Amino acid sequence: MLSEMEFAQLFIEYAEHGKQQEEISKKIEEEILERKESSKIAGVTAKYFSEGFETPDYEQVAKVNMPDGFDLSPYSKEQEPSVKWKEVCEALQVEVPKGAPKPARVTIK
Repeated sequence: MLSEMEFAQLFIEYAEHGKQQEEISKKIEEEILERKESSKIAGVTAKYFSEGFETPDYEQVAKVNMPDGFDLSPYSKEQEPSVKWKEVCEALQVEVPKGAPKPARVTIK
């Protein structure tokens, strides 16, 4: 069994390594964002996601533009209560505004 001092030292080392890992992660993210490509080295993957747009709110647009009595059954699944709102918007010939802009980002695993 470890002494209290040795046991406490393990916690201190763990905290220090966490801070060090955060600093390294930030450096990796900055480099990946600059390179604009994913990388995998030594079992660590830094995945690059380019900027884009969030998914538009098809459901809200469809409901605002849907005439009374519009049949949703062709756009629904019987097994699960969901509607393909994008297809409903296409059927209604409604232009859907883009979703909010998303900046480029990096995930590290």
